[in-house]
Amino acid sequence: MSSAQPSPENTLVEIVVQAYSPRYRKAALHLLGIEGGHVNDPIDRGGETKFGISLRFLKAEGAFDEDGDGLADFDLDMDGDIDGADIRKLTVGDAIFLFHKCFWLRLQAETFPVPIGEMLFDQAVNGGAQAARKLLQRAINTCAMHPGFRAARPNMAVTVDGQIGPQTRRSLAEVLRWPTLGKAALADAYRDVVRERYRAIARRFPSQQRFLKGWLARAAELGR
Repeated sequence: MSSAQPSPENTLVEIVVQAYSPRYRKAALHLLGIEGGHVNDPIDRGGETKFGISLRFLKAEGAFDEDGDGLADFDLDMDGDIDGADIRKLTVGDAIFLFHKCFWLRLQAETFPVPIGEMLFDQAVNGGAQAARKLLQRAINTCAMHPGFRAARPNMAVTVDGQIGPQTRRSLAEVLRWPTLGKAALADAYRDVVRERYRAIARRFPSQQRFLKGWLARAAELGR
């Protein structure tokens, strides 16, 4: 008794469809417009990048092998390592995939109101998720010092540890509810702490001073 082998036309092929929310797609396309294309400026401490994806980041986050071919999925030239050649081969679709997987989802950006989630996302891509969350906590603390809010809602300051836990969520909710604060005040405070972050980088690393004007312009447009 012989067993029939499946013909090629009857072979099942697994197709994985990556779906993005309209909110994420809008945020990602906006960010791509800010980050631009391939950059390899030896003065820039961020190193070689394309679409805001740095080589350092790609080595750390692109080494998974979801398709099971024995190569890192972002070893795009399939030479056995992730290097500058792979950065240069990145497509817009690759960047949107990585932004979603490594930043938007990990930040739980859609659990924050517009534009707070988008501001977190921008700064996570720019300086890392931990830094972006700390900036939000610092912005919450700025709002918590508002005289009227502080008198009526004492003990709303949060620990700046980059962990968005119950304490941070509670204080965030209170700031968003407060009539003279709300999203507008929190967004302004976030822009202010981002400006200070950029200025601190320029002070610590004088070679980065020439990027400061562009960084500050980016801060001013956050969440707009």
